[in-house]
Amino acid sequence: MAQISLSVNYRNQVLAGSAHLPEAGVTGDAVLLLHGFTGSRIEFAYLFVELGRYLAAQGLTVFRFDFAGCGESTGHFADLSIADQIMQTDVLLDELAERYPGLRWHVFGYSMGALAAASVGARRGDLASLVLLAPAGTVGQYLQEVMAHSPRLDNGSADFIGLEISPALVAEALAFDLNATLTHAHASVMVIHGGKDIVVKPEVGQQAAMAAGGRFVLMPEADHGLCFGAHRREMAQTVAEWIIQKGRE
Repeated sequence: MAQISLSVNYRNQVLAGSAHLPEAGVTGDAVLLLHGFTGSRIEFAYLFVELGRYLAAQGLTVFRFDFAGCGESTGHFADLSIADQIMQTDVLLDELAERYPGLRWHVFGYSMGALAAASVGARRGDLASLVLLAPAGTVGQYLQEVMAHSPRLDNGSADFIGLEISPALVAEALAFDLNATLTHAHASVMVIHGGKDIVVKPEVGQQAAMAAGGRFVLMPEADHGLCFGAHRREMAQTVAEWIIQKGRE
């Protein structure tokens, strides 16, 4: 199994990425991992690194990228928008499909990254499946609370853990309807959610799965960040089994 660095140009930005390539070669199924709000392609406590390595060990090709303004990608976090992350995901899929032809593509979105995953799944008919982990369908309300309780900058944005949260992002997130988006999903959808998630309530994930006509997997003891190793391993195994099965259909 090999791990390599790569980058993709997006408008005037460079999106930094990593790939996990299985020992058997880059064939069959590939997964694009989309990180959450304030996250990166490493994710909280290396969640995406561990997941990428596990999936590659099961014979899957895995790509994970920092959205523009996040992690090691260029750009400014203050310019972050859901619509732009959706466009970035489209560009990543097109570019990676050109570089690695013949793969069946799956998209995995975590938390706010699930919004881009769901939107791309509703726009494209070339995906084999979508996996949404703790989809942040209520991110608008969360950002509204952040805006209300964080110091304000001169431009009206909030200073949240040193990151600039714009009023435009809050308004966009409040207007985003995850369930309505998922009713248009072309690919099979699986939603995984922790029963002890206090950031995004598990009912949000369950409703998303219902809207998509997909599968809902509740991990009763897991939290939003999957902060215990056993939960991470269970999630990774569930994702691998799903993708391998969908790749055979």
